[in-house]
Formats: sequence, structure tokens, C-alpha cells
Amino acid sequence: MLHCETERCIFGVAKMALWEKSMRLQGVLLDELKSLYGPKLPIEVRHYLSGWIESQSWSEVEPDKTAHEMQARRLFEGMLRALQDLITTQASSFIVRTQLEALYTHMSNEYYTRPLELVRVVQHCLYSEAALLEKQEQLQSISPHSRPQASSNSQRIQQLIHGIVSRTEAMELTFRQLSTKLENFIIQFQESFSIDNALRQENRGMPPDQLVKYRERKQLLDRILAKDADEMKRMCAELTQRFVDTQEQISTCQAIVVDQELLNWKQSQRKFNWEEDSGRLELNQLQQWFEALVELIWRSRLLAKQFDLMKTRLPQGILQNDMMTGVIQLITKYLVELIQASFVIEKQPPQVIKTANKFSACVRLLVGSKLQIHLGVPEVSVTIISDKQAKAVCADPLKLAPPSLSSGDILNNEKNMEYSTQSGTLTCAFNFMQLRRIKRNSDKKASETVTEEKFALLFQTHFSIGGGEFDVVVKHLSLPVVVTVHVTQQPQAEATIFWDNAFAEINREPFVVPESVPWSRLSESLHSFFHANCGRGLTQQQLDYLGRKVMGVGSEDDISQMNCTRTQLFKDQLKGRNFTFWEWFYKHMDLVKTTLTREWQEGSIHGFLDKTDAQKLLMSCPSGTFLIRFSEGDPGGISVAWVADGDIMLGQERQMLSLTPWNKHDLGIRPLADRLHDLTHLITLCPNKPKNDVFGKYYAPPPAVEPNTDGYLQAILHTHVPFTPRPQFGVSNPGSPALSIVSMPPVTPATPWTPNLMPGTYSDLHTSNSFLLDDSVDPSNMINYNTT
Repeated sequence: MLHCETERCIFGVAKMALWEKSMRLQGVLLDELKSLYGPKLPIEVRHYLSGWIESQSWSEVEPDKTAHEMQARRLFEGMLRALQDLITTQASSFIVRTQLEALYTHMSNEYYTRPLELVRVVQHCLYSEAALLEKQEQLQSISPHSRPQASSNSQRIQQLIHGIVSRTEAMELTFRQLSTKLENFIIQFQESFSIDNALRQENRGMPPDQLVKYRERKQLLDRILAKDADEMKRMCAELTQRFVDTQEQISTCQAIVVDQELLNWKQSQRKFNWEEDSGRLELNQLQQWFEALVELIWRSRLLAKQFDLMKTRLPQGILQNDMMTGVIQLITKYLVELIQASFVIEKQPPQVIKTANKFSACVRLLVGSKLQIHLGVPEVSVTIISDKQAKAVCADPLKLAPPSLSSGDILNNEKNMEYSTQSGTLTCAFNFMQLRRIKRNSDKKASETVTEEKFALLFQTHFSIGGGEFDVVVKHLSLPVVVTVHVTQQPQAEATIFWDNAFAEINREPFVVPESVPWSRLSESLHSFFHANCGRGLTQQQLDYLGRKVMGVGSEDDISQMNCTRTQLFKDQLKGRNFTFWEWFYKHMDLVKTTLTREWQEGSIHGFLDKTDAQKLLMSCPSGTFLIRFSEGDPGGISVAWVADGDIMLGQERQMLSLTPWNKHDLGIRPLADRLHDLTHLITLCPNKPKNDVFGKYYAPPPAVEPNTDGYLQAILHTHVPFTPRPQFGVSNPGSPALSIVSMPPVTPATPWTPNLMPGTYSDLHTSNSFLLDDSVDPSNMINYNTT
């Protein structure tokens, strides 16, 4: 059943049409939308009845309850009436009316006996549409400078390729015509030469009538040769100009494909969630453009060489401007550059590599199926190099880097490329590489740690084209990698990679990054990083809180115009703390990623929230309302805060209380949902969601209470806060793991907890505003151990 919040999202401000928004989806999201609809709910029904569908209260019907069948039938009959009304209004349009009549018959036959199933299908489609729109909004929230605009040049590239094809075909036709005319010219020239020799024999008794014929023929041939010479001169000039024009078109098209689209694709690999980016350009589309271009360049080069050979047979003066040598050199340059650019890393290696761990990567040659390159079976080698070595590699792109240019030893680092006839791709997948040794840079600054030192994997190979006419060297550097030797180095290593991926400039010198960036850019990157790792990003309120925290400023300061440095983010300790912002932020992210993913994605955790803001939220809610936020003083810990009424007799005021944070270890012992279930004074998740509705589906089922086969009873951990009533298991908490033998009065979960604190203890608890809660078996801890 659709939740009320989802329905409000679907039928939002002024019931803005969900379907109108859905039809604007693009790329993969649009394909997912289309896949939602089929025989169970044709997309035509969704389209024609969009207004009616979105105006109905589908969420009030539960498809699994037969008691709701009457409501479902009313919705079903209402849909048929809406279709019938449309059929009537479309009487003048035969095609539309026929289609609507077919839809009416289909829906009537499909759901006449099972209207509840119709409700289930419509609920699923509406909920899925809303989820797709939310995903699109999250993608659009990333600024344009960090999101590649896939296929924005697609039409332009197709037009250029079509133009180059037309020009190439025209050049080939002109060349064939020129070749034919040259052959005829040579034949006629030979005939003219023979007649000229015969006329020189005039004084040897040639008959006068024959002499007249020879002279007439000679005059005719001279006129034809002169005309043909002028025509060939014109054709040569035209062909030369077409070569120049085609070169310009090739240069323009290649610049768009290589310098824009391919570069955007490479930049997209830096994105934290690039594989989920529905707007990114697919590599297969790039390969199609590369293949089309390389074939056209090869045809132009072949034609230019043939024309260059022809010039030795042309009569003197026919070819006015001999530009073909320069044309061939330029076309060859374009060809080599395109082939080199087509060597890409399809799957990047991990950017944090731990020594002795296996890792994988895959390279691809986008023109591998052309020019018979795949027949040579090129061998690719992989080495790891430092930033200084990377600069040397970039400085000489036409030569293979020697094996000595290496900063470590990689096992399984050589492999032949493989051609797939099914996909038409030439790739080389390294699935079992292993870094055995790394050589650190001895010249690094004293303030730099090993997790700040960046390396790269160099992939390279070479092969011949044109029947061995010349060799081409191709090589590609991976994204920067950081090498670690212990798992404790992972957070700081990811910090280095985070900054590089987010803020490295295009075509930068390896591996230069800015020392500071505007908070607006940093906040976008933190949002993307959290979304990629946890499945849901950060709200603007959470980002503002993070900005004030890392900058060390108050809520009255405008952080939107401030810059943040790498030192502030990764090295400087937070005010009054013994840890850095990144350590604090990363451990919270890791907690969600490993332990609380589902709760975070469902929005059950408020997360990054200032304690003052949490108090404002809770104090406006009924007692027993609680929220879950990330601890400010305990990295990787979450704290539960709730609002409780004080004891009027003791003069206690209504207040917000907080539990000592739970970390990954604590939640591994007893999950969050079960801990919240144990605490019966927590009733409503802020602002107004009943606790059991949110977390009930995650409560652990009660285990068996019978003794084990060895006769022992099992000890069960139970979460209990001091000075709160203990639940009577089996009555108040049926989902609790065991029955208690302790006699306690029944507790009603719906009754807010009022702290009845003992004299002499209230002031301490009020000051700390937290309670110790630990799950170790130490008897001094404030844990209720119940045995059965």
C-alpha cells in the first residue's frame, strides 16, 4: 500500500500532474518508466486517464485485504466509466476511438473478477514513477560543471560524419573520373605523337590525301588534348580543395568526439556514482563514432596517396599547387591521434589498492574492429608509476614507456587483447592483478603521509596498421590510486581520492589539484559521495550543518561564499575535538553503508543534525517522539534523542534526553530496530510516524524459549535505559527475544514515558543529557540481561 507521504509526493502542489513530469524523463530512467507498463496496465491507459488516475485515493485500499474489495471495485468501475466517457468524446476520431474501445475491453476482461489486483498494479506504478522522478531530481541537483552532458553533440556529430561521407564519396568519384580522363589523355597524346612523327616524314612521298587526313586528325587531337588538359587541371584543383575541406571537417568532428565527448566520458568515471548516471554517454556510442571516423580517415588517406602517385603521370602544368604531401601528413596525424585516443580504460582499477590484494581493470580499443587491428592480437602490459613518472609518460606519447619506469611490482600484468565477434569490441580484461611491492617517493614533503601519495596504473601496447606500413603506440593512465598496506589507512586514502576526483581540472598535470574550493562545490561532492555509498544523499539542511562544522563558524555566518581548504577538511581537528572533520564524516558514512543502509534510504534517520536543531524539532512534538542523529562527539556513532515530560511534583520541566551513542559494534550485537523496540517510552519517530510502522518490519522474531539440547537456557541481551519502566515481555513487546522471569507491572507502549528520577540523580542526568548504554557483558553496565 502507498504510504501517505508517498501519495503527497505524487499528488503534490496543486495536484501537479505526475504523468506530465514522468514523460519528461530521459535515458535509462525513461526506459525504466516504459518497462513499468504492459498488459497489466497498458501505457495508453496511463496516458489517456492520467488526470483521473492521479485524482483517486488508491492508498486507502489495501490489495491484500478482501474487506477492501468493494472499494477496489468502485475504482475499477470508475476507470471503465472514464474510458467510456473518452470514447464518447472521441467519436470524431476513428483511430483514437478504436484504440480506446480495445483498451476498455482489455481492462474489463483483465480485472472484472479481481479488482484488488488492479489497485495493486496502479499503486506499484505510481510509487515507481515517483521514485524515478526523485532519482532524476537528485541527478539534476548536481551542478552542470560536474555532470557531463551526454549526447549533447550527437546530432552535430552525425551531421559532420554524414558530410564527410558525402565529401569522401564525391572525391572518390572525381578521382575515378580524373583517372579515366588521364588514361584517355595518354592514349590520345600517344596518337598525336605518332601523327606528329608521320608528318615529319612528309618529304618521303606520303600521298597528299593521307597527309591532309593526318593534319586534320592532328588538329582535332590537339584541340581535344588542350580541352582535356584544362579539364584535368580543373579537376585536380577541385580534388585538392575537397581534400582540404574534408580535412577541416574531419578535424572538427574529431575534436568534438575526442576533446568533448570522450573527455566527458572519462570525467564521468571520476563521479562517485558514475555507473548509475542515466545521463552519461555510453561507450558503445563513442565506439560507433570512432569506427566511422577511422574508416573515413583511412579512405581519405588511401585516396590522397593514390592521387599523390597520379601526379607523376600528369602532364607538366596540370597540377598547379602540389599540396598532397602536406595533406597526407596531416591525415596521417589525425589517424594516429584518433587511434591513440581510442585506447580507453573501460573499467578503472580501484583507486585505493592494498598490497597483496587482488584487483581488476579492463581496457578497450574503440577502433579495434577496424583496419584489421584485431588480427594482430596486441599484448597489453600494466605498470604502476608515480606522479613524476606519469609526467614523463605524458611528455612523450609516441613511445612505449620502458619496463624500468615503474614504482612497484604487479603480478599478472601482461595479457593479449581479445576480440568479440558478437559485440564487435577489442578488449583486455585483467581480472587477477596483484600489487606485490610499492616504491614510495623519497622526495615527498615531511607533512605528507603515505595516504597522500598518488600513483597511476599505466596500460600500454603497440601494433601495426596498413599492412605494416607504420606502428602505433597506445597508452593510457588510470585515475590516481593510493596504495595502502593496512585497512586503517582506508579513510585517509579515500580522502585523497575524494578530493582528486571531485576537483581535479581537465587535462591537468599529474596529479595537481587545487588547495581550496568554494563550499558550494564541496557540498555537491559530499552529497554525491554519500549518495554513492549509502543510496541516498544529503539534504540542504544537512549540508549547511556540515559546512558550518568544517568551517568552524556559527549559524549566523553565510558559508555559501566561503572557501574550504584540504587542510580544513582532512587534517585540522574540529573545535574541541581530537578528530578531523573527514574522520568524523567518513565514519558516519561507513556506519550507514555497513549497518544502517535500509533505515537511511527510507529516511528514518535524521543523520547530520545539530543538537540545538534536534531540540527545536522534538520540543514541538508530543512526548515520546524521538529522532536518530549522528553523534557530534563520537565518530561513527548514532544517538537517539527524545522528548519527555518531567515530574510536576518534583518541579521537572519537559525536556529532550539523549542516549549514549551506539556504534557499529553495538549495532552488530543488537540491531537498531530491536533496540528501539525494547525502549517502550519511544513511541513516535519525528515528526509523526509511529515507531512500529517504521521499524516493525525489521524486528527480530521471538526465539524459542525451550532449553537447548544440552539442558542450558539461553541468555538474551535486552536494551534498557535506567529510570525507565521495563517492558513485560510477551505482553508489551511480543517481538522481544525472550520472556522475562522478573515480575514487573504491565507497561502500555502508547503511554509517553515520564522520568521519575531518584533524588540526587536528576541534576547529573540533566547536565549530561545522556544515559550510558553499552552491550558488553560487564555487570557494571546499565543493561538488563534477561534469562529464560
